[in-house]
Amino acid sequence: MALAQPEARRPSWRDFLLLHLVILVWGLTAVLGKLISLHPAVLTAWRTGIAAATLGLFLALRRQPWPPWRDASVMLLTGLLMGLHWILFFLAGRLGTVSGGLAGAATMAFWIALLEPLLLRRRWSGAEGLLALGVAAGVMIIQFSDRGLLVGILAAGIAGIASIINGRLVQRSSALVITALEMASACAFCVVAASLMPATRQVSWWPQRSDWPWILVLALLCTVFAYSACVWVQRRVSAFSLGMASNFEPLYGMVLAPLVFGAAEHQPLRFYAGAAVIIGCVALHTWRTSRTPQALLEKPLARGPDAE
Repeated sequence: MALAQPEARRPSWRDFLLLHLVILVWGLTAVLGKLISLHPAVLTAWRTGIAAATLGLFLALRRQPWPPWRDASVMLLTGLLMGLHWILFFLAGRLGTVSGGLAGAATMAFWIALLEPLLLRRRWSGAEGLLALGVAAGVMIIQFSDRGLLVGILAAGIAGIASIINGRLVQRSSALVITALEMASACAFCVVAASLMPATRQVSWWPQRSDWPWILVLALLCTVFAYSACVWVQRRVSAFSLGMASNFEPLYGMVLAPLVFGAAEHQPLRFYAGAAVIIGCVALHTWRTSRTPQALLEKPLARGPDAE
């Protein structure tokens, strides 16, 4: 069943400022994922488990009402998608370079441009399609020489679906409630996935002492704060705008990764040329968004009186 189209909303400069702060924080995640010694599935279980426990305690103290079961079930299913996304995202950095995985993740806007019209019952935007193709062209310039790039592309597609769903959910529920339920579901998925993986049977599930500071940063800053803020800002910022803004994440990650990991993260010139194309599409989208009335940006398809 397609998701109903949320009503048009005009984002303010504060919304975009918060969104780009979230993207800046997310630029740390790939670096942190490679610094932490745990298997990606185990790491994601710790990340989401700590985040879910923290948010659950906070919401209990606030006596926050929980959403109807129908919405809660959608949140739990979306959490499964996010758990799979993060496993693949961290795996991308392990299979190749951090920069390669981040470049693959930058294709999220392409996936949203393809899938959002189907899920939200709105007209397909030629301008968004061209911008998304520009992102794909940037990835092709980079070439598929990095194994982590392909896994990053798959992770981006899954994140795109979750972002579209969350953009609808946050119109009716608290961003903190959505995040808490999705993190709990993601944690359960990762625990099961890690238990079934042969690679995790011979490794420790308990973090080393040196891992704990990075895990806490990943769980509290990059998840509790950044993910909740990202869901909240989707009250006014479309999923496609989120996908385009997230293309700055590779830029932040590609700046940080060589500083942390040295020559192993240095890339050939074509890599940075492709990254420039990807990130340049963000500037074009921002310019278009600032000059186009919001009603034209998100014009829904006409529906019959019995549409639900």
